[in-house]
Amino acid sequence: MSERTRFLDVDLADMTVQHAIEPEKVVLLILDGYQRKVKAIEAVHHGFTIIETVKGKAVRVRFEENELF
Repeated sequence: MSERTRFLDVDLADMTVQHAIEPEKVVLLILDGYQRKVKAIEAVHHGFTIIETVKGKAVRVRFEENELF
């Protein structure tokens, strides 16, 4: 798994997640109800962070980075 992604703990009693806002970062949370997992993904600074799905299930995250001049 990439350094940009990490699984978060889910409280299975009420299906909630807690995550703090991280200064100077954009973090995407994928809440996967099929697998009952949560993944935090740090978005790229310049470019695209693409979440790919198949039949409604999150299967892949793709990062496309660019450099600014």
